[in-house]
Amino acid sequence: MLGELDLTTVILMQKCSYIVGLLSFIYLKLSNRGLRGPVALAAGFAAMTIGSTLAGYGEWGIMSPAFWQLGSVVFGIIGYALIWLGLKVLSDGRPVGRRTVVVLCLAALLAIVVALQVAENNAYRAALFNGCAALAYLAGAGGLFARWRKERLLSRLALGAITGISGLISLSVVKSIFFPDYAIINLVNAFFFIIMLNFAIALFVMMLVAERSERKLLVLANTDPLTGVKNRRFFFQAMPAAPDPADAAMLLDIDHFKSINDRFGHAVGDSVLQEVAKRIGGSIRGADVLARYGGEEFIIFLPGAGGQKASMIGERIRNAVAVNDVDCGGLRVGVTISIGVATTGEMRCDLQTLAEMADRALYRAKSEGRNCVREALAA
Repeated sequence: MLGELDLTTVILMQKCSYIVGLLSFIYLKLSNRGLRGPVALAAGFAAMTIGSTLAGYGEWGIMSPAFWQLGSVVFGIIGYALIWLGLKVLSDGRPVGRRTVVVLCLAALLAIVVALQVAENNAYRAALFNGCAALAYLAGAGGLFARWRKERLLSRLALGAITGISGLISLSVVKSIFFPDYAIINLVNAFFFIIMLNFAIALFVMMLVAERSERKLLVLANTDPLTGVKNRRFFFQAMPAAPDPADAAMLLDIDHFKSINDRFGHAVGDSVLQEVAKRIGGSIRGADVLARYGGEEFIIFLPGAGGQKASMIGERIRNAVAVNDVDCGGLRVGVTISIGVATTGEMRCDLQTLAEMADRALYRAKSEGRNCVREALAA
């Protein structure tokens, strides 16, 4: 089938792929007002649409060669620069710095100056066009892969792979132009594959945005909005329903929290909750899971800690909270916490029962003077 395609048909298909991408990115921007990447991508695909239109007019003989040859490659250079910019913004999740924009503009300007010199030479013009495409797509793929550890989304990997393949195909075209004896793919087939990949880029950009939104909603559903720690719903859904014998749970309660709210107001009470959550989070191990249990109570799951280790961690938390007053906008509030610790031991109870055991230990800590750590008594 590929052998039946002519360059004019491929250019028309290429323009269609850019139009589809352009419309997709416009839709993304309209439906996600705070999203920045699609703006540059839409502008890039718009420039590519204009460039492919000029190339089509040239192939059909309805435009002077001097105009379409230079115009198509200039719009191509601008388009690929904007596509790289859009991929970078989309990948990083933040706008690029002024220095990056200046360097990009200078590089595009240099490429345009080169285009002025080689526009009439079909081989050089094609090499410059595809060289810019290779740089844009390979750099975009590199950025998508580089931030994989910070954002483990399958759509990010897929988009990186697609843009990387597009860049490699464009690079193979440059090689074929300068070394025709070692050509891997002809120009028409290369354009055809890049057209298919253009559709895929538009698709997976939309999938990346959708997957990010879904991940964000999931995080919001599992996070306490005031303190930023996990919430009770997440704790009982994500932690093991049947903890191991060495696993421990810790229930923590801010002492006399109601009197803090009554004396200083709820705004100060909120600041106390936020600071206590921060100090607790800074005192636990990396594998421990902290969640807000409700009101002024927090719960921690400590895998493999055992009773003795869990009590030591509890003392560290208690000291971290009590050692310094909480600064609430110039008002300093002394805060202490009471802590109950429980392990399943040989009972092999479920998570809910383990939390209830820690709650009974917490009640004992409060009844024995507060600002202390108590371990659940053996049954």
